[in-house]
Amino acid sequence: MFVDGDTGYVAGETHGLIAAVEDQSSNKRWYNGSYVTTGATGTAIGTGATNTATIISVQGGTETSYAAGKASAYTGGGYTDWFLPSKEELNKMFENKGTINSTASANGGSNLLTEIYWSSSEYNNIYAWAQTFSGGYQPGQEKDNTSNVRAVRTF
Repeated sequence: MFVDGDTGYVAGETHGLIAAVEDQSSNKRWYNGSYVTTGATGTAIGTGATNTATIISVQGGTETSYAAGKASAYTGGGYTDWFLPSKEELNKMFENKGTINSTASANGGSNLLTEIYWSSSEYNNIYAWAQTFSGGYQPGQEKDNTSNVRAVRTF
């Protein structure tokens, strides 16, 4: 749920992020094979969907071969508006991992791993932001490393 101070917060209305009940991948690279600057630099809550669309537009190729494309291709719950979370959206997931895990388990899904997940936020042409789900650290990770992908959508 968004709270006062979050992008997308509207007093008296309920809005937030929904995390997929399962990982879309445990071994996806951020990029599609070449180090380019995509311009997907938004880190705030509310920027993940735009980042994801930007990455796919610039990267091209087989979308499911890289993190943003894999997240966008997810159709869980019959929805087609899933995206790779931004750096701060991913951190919001970390802060709420207990709720995400219990909801996922109750709905036939799987817990978030205590490993690294990709964000859609690019740091530069070689690195993108990621997050460890063991301690919450957000490292810049080389785009050709493989990490986990868990899509989100907004409501």
